Amino acid sequence: MMKMRYAIVSPASAGLFLLILLSSAAPLLAGADPTEVRMDRILQAPASGNPLGTDELGRDVWSRLLYGGRVSLAVGFLAMALSVLVGVILGTVSGLAGGFIDRLIMRVTDMMLSVPSLLLMIGLQAISPAGLLSVILVIGFTGWMLIARVIRTEIRSIRKETYVLAAKKLGAGPWRRFIIHLFPRLMPSIIVLAASSAGHAILAEATLSFLGLGIPQTTPSWGNMLNGAQGYLMSGAWWLAVFPGLCIALTIYFIHVLGDRLQAGPRRYSLKKERNPHGHTGI
Repeated sequence: MMKMRYAIVSPASAGLFLLILLSSAAPLLAGADPTEVRMDRILQAPASGNPLGTDELGRDVWSRLLYGGRVSLAVGFLAMALSVLVGVILGTVSGLAGGFIDRLIMRVTDMMLSVPSLLLMIGLQAISPAGLLSVILVIGFTGWMLIARVIRTEIRSIRKETYVLAAKKLGAGPWRRFIIHLFPRLMPSIIVLAASSAGHAILAEATLSFLGLGIPQTTPSWGNMLNGAQGYLMSGAWWLAVFPGLCIALTIYFIHVLGDRLQAGPRRYSLKKERNPHGHTGI
């Protein structure tokens, strides 16, 4: 509870919550249909009628920003969950099994890490059917490698500690030892890896959509908005790129800061317990 309270009460968590809340409430807050084309108001600067201006097809940028946030955040968090799930499972199996299974998983991991992630995503997305699910799967299945390596390294270190060896001597199986003794020790690392993975996934969606390989252009997302803005920056339509770019940057920043605070919370608490294990003041 202490570590959760420490992380929740912070400007980063408040900022991230606000972005999620605004995106979730898009149908209530959007002033217009994000896909409505209005040729009579093309590239209008921010004004009272359109607080964030309009794009190259006269669509309201504010509405597209809200609805685009729903897509970009959903892709980011779902792809993160997939990457963490695959990475933790493979890292755990590799760390606990050892031998041939460990070498096989690590060689596949090294092989995938040797290919630039963006190139790997572009290649997979190019041969995948267009759609939201395809983007989530591609980003999720290309982001597990570092997580697997970190989890494997931590497990190989923790499993040699006295209390884990004692549990093994008492007959606890490998998965019981993992759930009771190993997993709680892995949580700080998993939290930070999840935060990093979520930020990477949101940026990857924006990159793929910017290149025209991500979310279909008919669906508003922050990456698609940047894609549409690239041809109009020189004409002075700065609002087309600034607002979605700012949302992406702030989201990634808030996620990383929140991950650091969630990691620091249990670390501070454990250090305090180590210095004063019985709760005495030392006087």
